[in-house]
Amino acid sequence: MAKQTTKRCHWVSQSYLRAFAADESGQKIWRLSKNAGDPELKRIDKVAVKFHLYAPLESNGQRNDSLERKFSNLEQWFSHPVWQALCTTEVDLTWEPVRKMLALIVATTYVRNPLQFEHWKQMHGQFVEQLSRFDNLPSHVTIGNITREVDPSDWPNFRNAGEENMKTAWNDYVAGAGGIAPRLLDMRMVMLVAERPMFITSDNPVTIMHPSLEFHGIDDPKTAIALPISPTRALVLDNRHSEPDGAYYALADGNPTPINLLVWRNAMDHMFSSRHPDEVCAELSAHADNR
Repeated sequence: MAKQTTKRCHWVSQSYLRAFAADESGQKIWRLSKNAGDPELKRIDKVAVKFHLYAPLESNGQRNDSLERKFSNLEQWFSHPVWQALCTTEVDLTWEPVRKMLALIVATTYVRNPLQFEHWKQMHGQFVEQLSRFDNLPSHVTIGNITREVDPSDWPNFRNAGEENMKTAWNDYVAGAGGIAPRLLDMRMVMLVAERPMFITSDNPVTIMHPSLEFHGIDDPKTAIALPISPTRALVLDNRHSEPDGAYYALADGNPTPINLLVWRNAMDHMFSSRHPDEVCAELSAHADNR
């Protein structure tokens, strides 16, 4: 009998989304699309899901879902008492175990998104286009300040890689959280606090921000990263090391709209909320009118 593999892969953890549930049983959540349709009260197991996203098809005809199983182990943290405390109270954000947990969750949530896989495929296409112009392949490639050796014998496999081959390579990258987690540990971690459930999340919940509105990398001094933890907590990582680390800040005037606007703009398609999206959108519209 063939090994049973996971078919339905959730790129936003169901356990994470339950903190934003709209019902007492934690099974349903409000969802609103940017593109079409009315707000929907959806089952959490039916949102942010894609078939075989983390189970690429191997040469033997079987799917490898080892990454999905790894995610299942990681997601047990969302039911841990420390995470539950983060969602509702004040936990010491400078405590090393908490920092490591948050850094890995933020990094993994960011890189496992299918939007990142689309970027991965676009980069692959750009490499193929650029390298195909040469009669003789280069022996080294420099990206930013990093130079890597290139093995020309791998070129045919790289050039002809299909969807499943690229998914396998991307899954390997995601399994290591893209090497991002250790860099997040060097950032300041603070929490924004709402007195009542106000924050939303999305199908792309990790927002990377920069004053230029462009991506300048995590290491840029002006880069900040936000992840809503619960309807009353939003984690922010930045490089403002002259400010207190591990601080909890009440929302200015109790207004969640600046964070919610960033989350909504960063979404691939869907907003997820414990509140009816009409209420959230009315706040966003009023904020825009005031600006």
